[in-house]
Amino acid sequence: MKGERRIASDTGPLITLEKLPDGYRFIRKLYDVIIIPQAVLDELVQGQFASAETYLAHYGIRDLIEVIDVGRGESASELDLLDKGEQESIRLALLQNVPLLIEEEAGRGAAQKLGLKISGIAGQVVSAFRGGLIDVEEASQKLRQLYEAGRINKRIYEGLSEAVQKGH
Repeated sequence: MKGERRIASDTGPLITLEKLPDGYRFIRKLYDVIIIPQAVLDELVQGQFASAETYLAHYGIRDLIEVIDVGRGESASELDLLDKGEQESIRLALLQNVPLLIEEEAGRGAAQKLGLKISGIAGQVVSAFRGGLIDVEEASQKLRQLYEAGRINKRIYEGLSEAVQKGH
């Protein structure tokens, strides 16, 4: 659908959304569709849910998540040391020409080398604040929740919290 707000995602940011109260509700303020490769869905389901459908139903995100096959295209050497989910999510973002949600450091570095615009969930909180989608109180609360869930470190938490408090 034209005009849809779309982003690709690796596994980590989706796990982060699971850990936030109303995490998936929050991300819907920014995106209509999160596209993922099958490898990411498999990683999300593994060991916790009987099937992908069970996972999607549990979080109420059947309409938010779209699984796209990335095929067996040639892989950039930057991707060789990454896990399958990271490799495929980076390839998917490149193929679909969309930004990528990714949190793991090696994956972020590889994605940036390939020219992708990247962000983690903390960056999305700040974007939502700057875009007027959430107020300073909600942004501060979300950043605190990310920190308390161990999804961002103290330095990132303090830096982003200060930026939000100053209105940046």
